[in-house]
Formats: sequence, C-alpha cells, structure tokens
Amino acid sequence: MLALALLLAAAEPAPDRLQSLDGFARRGAVVARLDGLAAETARTCASACGLNAQCQAWTWREGWIGQASRCDLHAMALTPAPHPGAATGLSPSLAARIDAAIDRAPDDRERAALDEASRSRPSSGGSLAGG
Repeated sequence: MLALALLLAAAEPAPDRLQSLDGFARRGAVVARLDGLAAETARTCASACGLNAQCQAWTWREGWIGQASRCDLHAMALTPAPHPGAATGLSPSLAARIDAAIDRAPDDRERAALDEASRSRPSSGGSLAGG
C-alpha cells in the first residue's frame, strides 16, 4: 500500500496541469475501478489513469455516507455528462495528443477542405428578406 501511495504521489500532475471538469462524469467501458488510496481525490485518480496504458479518461466520484470515494479508469473518452459530486478528465497521453494536434498546421487535404468550405459559404453582405 505504501508503494502505491509513493507511485501515485510521484505521478501526480502539477496543480496547474490537472485539467478536470468538476461536476461531470463519464460513462462507458471501465478498464479499472479503484477505491481506497487511489480514489482518495480526483488528483490521485488522474495519476492512476496516467499510470495505466489502457486508460483514456478517468472519473472520480466523492464518497457518500457509508460508501467510499471511487475512481473509474475508462477505455474511451466519451462525452461527459453533468453529475454532482464527480470530476472527470483525460489521460495525460490523450491530452498531449490533442494539444499536439491543435498546434500543428493543416495538411494539404485539410487545407483544400477548408478552402472549399470558405468558398461555398454564402456571403454575409446580402439584405434580409421581408424587411
């Protein structure tokens, strides 16, 4: 148990790097369902996701009376839905891939599609009918 605590602490994202949606949860295929120390906080849940190669997203749910907090590691990053008392986020590897894709320039095929879309867009200089 001490080894898990040390591993999770070492893998914890920096406070400014943890990106989570508070008040939201994800559903879908669960790679692992953790409780105890790994489910202590949203931060430790995110760390556990970063240590699992199959994890694409995580959801942490706070405990209720008689029920411990829970951490679900998801195989896919489905769209989050509102869920009071929960937090969800993406795995560090998926978040890094998204960030890299945002920063890259469009390739030739994407540039051609963007050009076509801008040419087919109606001009905004016309007048409104009926007025």
